[in-house]
Amino acid sequence: MIKYEGKNSWWIILIFVIYNILPLVFILYEVSDLFTNIWWLLFWVFYYGLNLIWIPVFVRNRVELFDNYFIFYYGFGKEEIVIKDILEINRSRNPIASSANSLDRIHIVTKDKDFYISLKDNDDFINEIKQRII
Repeated sequence: MIKYEGKNSWWIILIFVIYNILPLVFILYEVSDLFTNIWWLLFWVFYYGLNLIWIPVFVRNRVELFDNYFIFYYGFGKEEIVIKDILEINRSRNPIASSANSLDRIHIVTKDKDFYISLKDNDDFINEIKQRII
């Protein structure tokens, strides 16, 4: 088994940091009755509750490559792809193509679906897959 770590670009990390700091700046300027209203409290709970989705996307982003299949982990998701089902695999920089954590992506087309992944070592992964397809 070969393990490939997912790639998190600087810009997506910056968006995450700004997302979490921006409300804190608001708190500093509007402290007076911010927590007296239940709606504000609910807003903060749900706003920062979205981190329960964001953080796994950053941390659990990898591919495990086996002899005839690979498993793609992304956030709470887990997808098993059989290598013989792959019709096309190539690099892509399409910014609106998917939710991969980097613009340096791999586009994979299978019999059933097509999707994008972003790994730290895209070229090595593509070469390994192409060797196993043949």
